[in-house]
Amino acid sequence: MTRTYIIFFLLLIGCKSDKKEDYYSEEKNEIERIEFNLPNFEKWTESYSDESVKLYFDDLSVSDKMKTVGVFLNNYTFAKKDSLDVLDFEDYAVFMINKNEQKWKLTGNDLERLFRVQKKKTGTINVDRLEALKKVYSDTTFLHSEKPIVIEEYRPNENILSALKLIKPYYDDHEIIVVYVYNLILINNHLVYGGYYLDLNGNESLEKAKEMNDIIMTEFLESNK
Repeated sequence: MTRTYIIFFLLLIGCKSDKKEDYYSEEKNEIERIEFNLPNFEKWTESYSDESVKLYFDDLSVSDKMKTVGVFLNNYTFAKKDSLDVLDFEDYAVFMINKNEQKWKLTGNDLERLFRVQKKKTGTINVDRLEALKKVYSDTTFLHSEKPIVIEEYRPNENILSALKLIKPYYDDHEIIVVYVYNLILINNHLVYGGYYLDLNGNESLEKAKEMNDIIMTEFLESNK
């Protein structure tokens, strides 16, 4: 099992409808399924349209309800796309939808509520950034491979909620930690999940992950207005 598989799995935390929690809204979209435009970047290549990349990421899917709509690999990784099975790569973004959620009409005001419910269902906790950086390598019990921690939540746009997370991708390796920026994005009142991944290398990598994530997620949003 590669670490990409484990990280990819953590993107799939869309929750089932729970009326008690009021997870979704009471309104439904007039058009349930919409098409997405995928922007162009200098540093990344839209790669899901490539058959080898599509097959690789489709093989990682663990749920029939989740559908990949876009993958952006950095240009260096894309040049080695035929070796993804053996590459230990970073600096990439994935966009997905939960097919069962597309009928529900949501607004930017719903995103914090949705994320709050998701965290409760998955048991995800918030940890102070400095504390996390201090403990993530020195305390092997601090971060568990099956459960990331959130070190910051922010809104790069009124229709995007982003959460900066740390992930331990290997069960038995405490030296490799990944920065994972998780995003809830609204495109024409439809919910889209976005994830950006970068290896942790001190506080600078956290800021870089935020910067790179915001470029990709904001451009994706703008391209689908």
